[in-house]
Amino acid sequence: MLCVSVSCVKIGPQGPPGPEGPQGPQGVPAEFDIVKLEVPAKAWQYSGQDDNNFFCATVEVPELTEDAFVYGVVSLYRTYNYESSDASQIVLPYVRLCEEVDGTDKFFYTETIDYEYGIGWGNIYYTVSDFIYEWDPTYAPVDMQFRLVIAY
Repeated sequence: MLCVSVSCVKIGPQGPPGPEGPQGPQGVPAEFDIVKLEVPAKAWQYSGQDDNNFFCATVEVPELTEDAFVYGVVSLYRTYNYESSDASQIVLPYVRLCEEVDGTDKFFYTETIDYEYGIGWGNIYYTVSDFIYEWDPTYAPVDMQFRLVIAY
């Protein structure tokens, strides 16, 4: 009990502000590139692996320079209705649990979109898993739009 009462300290009113410090050095201005990518359904290439179904679309991105690759931050977003009032986007990678109903049967699957990039290029991967690993052509990707943001 004695420790608790001894360790309490009353705080008085705040004092006046101190003098302003010297101006710091000017930083390097950030650079941003925003690239709209359109991937048509025909651009997706199937992996051909029965036990690892995925699609890949390779895109050329000249904005992914060596400086952007080494010093930058690259983010990719899947966009929906990009140039309309109800536009939305989701950052990649993302995994979504989906459900389809066929009569009284429910089917669950995941949809995953992720990416990798290098200097001047990017690969976007689209994977659908029904947890059984059987190929179903209804899982083939459709036209998709993306927004690539490069900051360095």
